[in-house]
Amino acid sequence: MALESRESTHLRGSSTSRMARGLARAALAVVALLGLTAALGAQGGDKAKIGEAVKSDLTRLAELERGWFEKNRTFTTDLRALGFTPTSGANVTISYASARSWAANATHPTLQPTSCFIVVSQPSGGGSSARPFCSESTGGQVAAAPPQAAPPLAAPQTTTQAPASRPAASAVIQQPVASRRPAPRRPAPAAAAPAQTIVELPARAPSNAAALAATRAAGGVADAGVTEAVTPAQFTERLNAIVAAALEVSNAKMPDVARDPYESTSEYQARVAQAYAVFQRRESEFYARNTRTYVVSVPVKGVKYDADREIVEFSVDPIALPTTRSFAASDAARLSVACYTRPFFWCSPEAGMSYDGTDLWRIPRATARSVDVLQTPLTLLARYVVGRRDDARTPAVSLISMELHAKGAAISRWDSATR
Repeated sequence: MALESRESTHLRGSSTSRMARGLARAALAVVALLGLTAALGAQGGDKAKIGEAVKSDLTRLAELERGWFEKNRTFTTDLRALGFTPTSGANVTISYASARSWAANATHPTLQPTSCFIVVSQPSGGGSSARPFCSESTGGQVAAAPPQAAPPLAAPQTTTQAPASRPAASAVIQQPVASRRPAPRRPAPAAAAPAQTIVELPARAPSNAAALAATRAAGGVADAGVTEAVTPAQFTERLNAIVAAALEVSNAKMPDVARDPYESTSEYQARVAQAYAVFQRRESEFYARNTRTYVVSVPVKGVKYDADREIVEFSVDPIALPTTRSFAASDAARLSVACYTRPFFWCSPEAGMSYDGTDLWRIPRATARSVDVLQTPLTLLARYVVGRRDDARTPAVSLISMELHAKGAAISRWDSATR
């Protein structure tokens, strides 16, 4: 009996010890779970605060863009010019800006993979599209939405052909091309008709200051895949067509994205972000279709030869460029193409592209005598790339090389890459 009593007591003690150890482990698990829950709650709270701070940055950016529009009649992608610095620690990028709309996105390490966006489709900055929102993103930027019905460009010839050594057989008489006018300075009603811009030809001689301000250094781009030989008149016609179509693309009002009453807020915001990203591709595709090399055959006149310095000098008629002019009388004409042609072609709104090639063409006396530069008709072949540049927001004209031809052969050459 005594033995049984001792065994029973031992078994009861062992059971009690196991129960105590189990309760201790359960208590530790509960404490750890409570600690993890508190940590996750704190992290979620910090994430929410950062999200609100990022959206506050985008709201402040919208106010600065609105002020910029009132002064310049267009939005801008230049954060430095706006004087904007994010206070939330986010990386903010304005991915698109035009005279009608702009869009920006913001990323923050704490919010990944979520990004925050703001898309403004009216100069007034009003409407639901002006409120920033956050949505999961794959890393792409948001840009303005595509125009509803952007007219296709009546494209120049797309057949690749070798540069010609003489002007084309016939010249096309240039005509002004109409496009949209930049948006008005004051907020316009939502139902107002779209503004328009007139693309017209310059008529007055340039001033040196205007030409200097409107022209940048030549080069900076490579030959495009498509080359077309044209006369100066045809070149101007091509530029008018490209500028008119580019203005239609860049000034188009972003479409409204209607919300399905059965979709969630996150689903709607994802659709908005996706719709506005389409324009970035449309704009890139537009310039991919219309970027090309033009070899412009320019007849020269007033040829002089300095035998002591072995230099040929001459003059050429200016090449007309498209300009934009608002219907408001207080607005001056502005170039609607960016010129990268300095120092031999200078661009201004008043007189287009004017040639200035002093001391450029060095021709040995033997060569000058053999081709008789003073009596033989000379042709200047100027090679331009027309399209989009990373450092220009409008269609750009970039001079990349020139050749001076006599009797069908080049007697001198200038190249922007080897000058």
